[in-house]
Amino acid sequence: MKALVYFQPKKANNIFEGARLRKSIKGALEMVDVEHTSNVLDTYNIIHLISPNDEKLVDEAKEYHCPVVVSALYTEDDPEASYIDETINNKGKTSTLKPKALKFLNKVDLVLVPSEANVDFLKNSGVTTPIKVVKPGVNMSRFDFSREDEKEIFFRYFREDKNKKLVFAIGEYDPNMTGINSFLNAAKKCPNHLFYYFGQIKKSTALNFRFKKFVNTTPKNVHFISDVPDDVYRSAMLNASVFMVPGYRNAGVMSIYEAMAAKCQIIARKSAVFKGIIDEGVTAQVGEFSETLSSLVKDCLENRIKPTTVKAYEVVSQMTLTKFGNELKDIYMDLISNMKGDYHD
Repeated sequence: MKALVYFQPKKANNIFEGARLRKSIKGALEMVDVEHTSNVLDTYNIIHLISPNDEKLVDEAKEYHCPVVVSALYTEDDPEASYIDETINNKGKTSTLKPKALKFLNKVDLVLVPSEANVDFLKNSGVTTPIKVVKPGVNMSRFDFSREDEKEIFFRYFREDKNKKLVFAIGEYDPNMTGINSFLNAAKKCPNHLFYYFGQIKKSTALNFRFKKFVNTTPKNVHFISDVPDDVYRSAMLNASVFMVPGYRNAGVMSIYEAMAAKCQIIARKSAVFKGIIDEGVTAQVGEFSETLSSLVKDCLENRIKPTTVKAYEVVSQMTLTKFGNELKDIYMDLISNMKGDYHD
């Protein structure tokens, strides 16, 4: 058995979720001795996809009777691996499955999602393909707290004072920067601490202009960053006192679980996280309004709220690459055995 694990974004960026999920899948398969490739011209007998942009590979797979499994809704912080469109206005937030994502998911053989709430969302959105809940594997060795040299990378790279506490967030920069006020308000309340937001921005001249104008008005302790090397991203995780989910867009599951592995205190907007990903008051602190979120950050930095990091780390520690790999191996074998015909070779 050999799997094609494919995700090739137009712009390679290893810190964003599609690439990190791809790395997790490959690492999990290696732990259980399942061969994999990322070359579509190679030989394989099952395909594992991440992005709804790869419908062409599904069409080709059907010609060879090759089964296709898709990991969906794990990577909503990555615009090239996102499945959901969102409308945000004064009436609240509406989340809908992208039309191309619906078409894509109804062509494949199995959809993997991280929670039961994701199953309900996809079924209610019109997905008829079988859906299975599978928690992603997390490479805990990436967050080795004994490596002081790795912790130093962030402060050297950005020339920051390592005595200051760090609040960290990640996501796609929204055209209207909706929900970002909670991040900025927290920074204003905590001027002696660092606030870093790593995000991708869509290619739009108007948006770039608006974004640059927006950045020029932010407090001096706030930094909006686009691309950084993977070791800098990981170092930021290791140093962050708080991992914040400030916006209304659906949060990326991979980022949340890695923040749990890095022992960051998670503070999230409730409507941005599907049920079943975090446990309110147990593995994360949760609020809905911007003022609540910014106050939670301040209270956390000043040690006035009970941390949830110990329980969060305990939970994510169970999501090993070996466990993930064994689940994928069983899934692959079942799909292959149920698929009649010749495979791609």
